[in-house]
Amino acid sequence: MSKAASASTLATLATARAGRAQRRLAVAVSLAFGAVTLALLPVAGRPIPSMPGFVPVYQSALIVVYGLTTYLFLAQYRRIRSIPLLVLGSGSLYVTLVVLLQMLSFPNVLAQGRLVGDGPDTTTWLWTFWHLGPPLFALPYAVMDGHQRPLRAPPERAGRIGLLTVGGTLAAVALTWVAVTRYVHLLPKCVDGDDYWLLTTSGVGPGVVGLTVLALVVLCWKTRLRTVLQLWLAVSLLLLVFDNMVTLPGAARATVGWFAGRMEALIAGFILLGVYLREIDFLYARAEAAADEREARRAELQLARDNLALALEAAEMGDWDLDLRSGVSRRSPRHDAIFGYNEPVSAWDIETFLAHVVPEDRDAVRAAFEAGGKNGRLDIDCRIRRADDGATRWVTVRGKFYQSGTGQPRAMAGVVMDTTRQREAEERLNQAQKMEAIGQLTGGVAHDFNNLLTIIVGNLDLIVRKPDNPQRVERLATSAMTAARRGAEVTEKLLSFSRRQVVRPETVNPNRLLKDFQALLGRAVGETVEIRFDLDASLDPVRLDPGQFESAVLNLAVNARDAMPGGGVLTVKTCNAHLDAHEIADRPDLRPGPYVLVAVSDTGQGMDAATRGRAFEPFFTTKDVGKGTGLGLSQVYGFVRQAGGHAQIKSEVGGGTTVELYLPRSAEKAVEVRSENALPLRRAVSGEVVLAVEDEPAVLEMAVESLTELGYRTLTATQASEALKRLAGRERIDILFSDVVMPGGMNGVQLSVEARRLRPGLRVLLTSGYTGTALDEHAVPADLPLLSKPYRRDELANKLRVVLG
Repeated sequence: MSKAASASTLATLATARAGRAQRRLAVAVSLAFGAVTLALLPVAGRPIPSMPGFVPVYQSALIVVYGLTTYLFLAQYRRIRSIPLLVLGSGSLYVTLVVLLQMLSFPNVLAQGRLVGDGPDTTTWLWTFWHLGPPLFALPYAVMDGHQRPLRAPPERAGRIGLLTVGGTLAAVALTWVAVTRYVHLLPKCVDGDDYWLLTTSGVGPGVVGLTVLALVVLCWKTRLRTVLQLWLAVSLLLLVFDNMVTLPGAARATVGWFAGRMEALIAGFILLGVYLREIDFLYARAEAAADEREARRAELQLARDNLALALEAAEMGDWDLDLRSGVSRRSPRHDAIFGYNEPVSAWDIETFLAHVVPEDRDAVRAAFEAGGKNGRLDIDCRIRRADDGATRWVTVRGKFYQSGTGQPRAMAGVVMDTTRQREAEERLNQAQKMEAIGQLTGGVAHDFNNLLTIIVGNLDLIVRKPDNPQRVERLATSAMTAARRGAEVTEKLLSFSRRQVVRPETVNPNRLLKDFQALLGRAVGETVEIRFDLDASLDPVRLDPGQFESAVLNLAVNARDAMPGGGVLTVKTCNAHLDAHEIADRPDLRPGPYVLVAVSDTGQGMDAATRGRAFEPFFTTKDVGKGTGLGLSQVYGFVRQAGGHAQIKSEVGGGTTVELYLPRSAEKAVEVRSENALPLRRAVSGEVVLAVEDEPAVLEMAVESLTELGYRTLTATQASEALKRLAGRERIDILFSDVVMPGGMNGVQLSVEARRLRPGLRVLLTSGYTGTALDEHAVPADLPLLSKPYRRDELANKLRVVLG
């Protein structure tokens, strides 16, 4: 910490530790005065020449010394509220006033005769009382300051305590004055003319010495003389002991002992004052050095501000600060220019800023200011209208709130930047990236579908030209059907990646699905790959589409198998996990909290950083041509995103790959068992009638043909209005089989609602190839079964079995 920074907490005489040099000096002074006292004891009673002006000068010097010391003690108490310092200050005040009374008790000092008392008894007892003052006040100081815990007066009561203490001291001085003037005859006789040998024989003088020695011992024992004040207070008390030792043997005024005692008493008072004055000189030197350092820091700060201003100007940013109490603000010219002012405006506050914000963003900006006042940070991105041309611009404001002692915002400061051009550049970049992604996506889709359509069209052409060979027709038709199924898989994966596929979520335990799926997983990866399951028995349930989950795990397993051409270990692990905010910083749609982790790891070749960064992109693949569509991982990514989770890849070249799927934990109870028994093909048994609603003629024809083969009688409609007319009639209709997305203003979901209103017992089966738009506007109810396009006759039969119960 710099000196300037610590100037407000500089150690003072009362708190500064006594160093080795200070202790050596104190010992030297004590030994010197001790030696002088011992040397003077044999001649203490020898008379000295008369010095008529000595007493007034001596007493005046004592008054000045103790008066200044009193002021310094009380001034420091007022600053740091130390009760021990207040005790010393009141003791010094008591001595000052008693010495003043003693001076007034001498004859012919300020006037003819004595102003206080009527004889030497008053003067001697006043001498006694002022010598009692220092030890009497040093004792409580030593006890209070010896705990090493600062004993301070409460701020709101410090002044009152100080006044009461000073008042009590004045009262004690008044009682002393009364005792030595009116009731001095009741006190022990201590003087006879100028001879005060009675002071010793009466025991008063030795009592004062004993009390002073006691105070000195207690001070040394309780405080260990740790601070400068404690050290020199002890020296001052020791000099008072020497004063008594050399004064009492002299036994009379105008003797060597009397004069030496007066000098030692004066020096005892001078010691604390001198140390205080030296401390003031030292503090002044430090303050001067701190001022020089502050000036240097100010110059550095000004240079830093100039550099900051240049940097802000280069970055086209304006800085500002605002005093929320007075409303006074400071802004750089760039700040006002951003808001469309050629000249600086006279005043600026939060309401002025809000007036420039476009109405659509104003509520959000006001909420940001309110939140910033609580958390201390201001973070705003909004649109404003410039004052000069009315143009709409994007601005970014970053700032900080400063709080008062009560926790209320008192000021704020920050920077503002016009980000319009940056946003426009980002939008152009995003558009270019979208177009690039669309080009890549459409190119991949066109490539795969053209291959599949080549197979389908070519085989159908061969069948049409030579339909008379049943075996050849069956082979070609099977090949076309295989290509069509591959096309359906590509479509399903695209919908999964874009999160547009139809889902039927269930609350399940992933462990149950994986165990049921283990046999199929083994057949998919082959015998060269060892499968290990590490499943957490206490795994939480999740809500997802079981079929999509199994498809995702199968995709990951197949990718892992391809990454281990020579064989290896595939590990599937599940456990409960928790995602922190920093782990999903790039996913604002996710919330930190509990998740279920499903991790699929292999011991294969691994990925480099570039491959890992593109692994989830559709149609991106590292496999050879014809060995992969590039949609496996993108389908996994789409499934996890649609489930409300998070997917990430951990991989290093040569270190294998781990794909982690974080799925939101569900509070619902998991479905224990899912039926795996295949339903037998369901055919009509009593001539059930199906109303097929489809706007595509070829699809409608195929549906009617499939229903007829299954034994159903069929009625047809090409749009919802036509179907409602049939439903309003008296024809028998057992099942409504309708497409979801249809022209005419009513989709399949709305049709089913109207149909059930007309015929409450009607069974409904919906079908769709793409349900994004319809399901966004009108969600398919959970009690309506949904058959995804394309579908085969067997799938249609199974769904009809479910519908008919």
